[in-house]
Amino acid sequence: MQLHPKTIYQWVLADARQGGTLYLSLIRHHKRRRKQRRCSRRRIFADRISIHDRPNIVADKVRFGDWESDTMEGGKSKGGLATHTEIKSRYLVDGKLTDKRSATFMQASIALFNDIPPALIKTFTVDNGSEFAQFKSLEKATNSQVYFADPHSPWQRGLNENTNGLLRRYFPKGCNFHPISATVIQAVIDNLNHRPRKCLNFRTPYEVFFKTKTVALGT
Repeated sequence: MQLHPKTIYQWVLADARQGGTLYLSLIRHHKRRRKQRRCSRRRIFADRISIHDRPNIVADKVRFGDWESDTMEGGKSKGGLATHTEIKSRYLVDGKLTDKRSATFMQASIALFNDIPPALIKTFTVDNGSEFAQFKSLEKATNSQVYFADPHSPWQRGLNENTNGLLRRYFPKGCNFHPISATVIQAVIDNLNHRPRKCLNFRTPYEVFFKTKTVALGT
């Protein structure tokens, strides 16, 4: 017997309506949120280049070196992660953050890309968060170009949003990153980078990014 995923979710929803707790086992379950007013108070950075001016080849995913970037925050004053995902391969690099300052984010990110070949660093697509205020320092250090998505448009960086969702399985919302060692964080990143993906023909992001010839066995 085969079940469509939608059928399973409908079953879980029906259970919740009857007072059940199956929904608590879902990887993602959202809190009820009150409607918020959108405002335009967020500062637009000087020399910001819009995603609409980004080369079409980036969205086509036919070359290596284009990245989507974001911050995955912990609890209040509990640090976080700088996350960067390569669009073609889904290869992930992360760095631990002690605070939300732009200087901290850029310092951690530049250190991460010191180990990546320059030919594999071409563009970054980011949101309008304050951590990208000093984006020029990232461009200069990596000889790349940063493009900004439209405000309130997370789907324009869907890959990075999805990757952060995978990371949340290991680091739930509100967690304290300060006591988590770099070794533990790297182990999580390695786990994700060496996991076969259907979208990559069951190869791993590591295999695709570094063009190794090993092939994952299907089950």
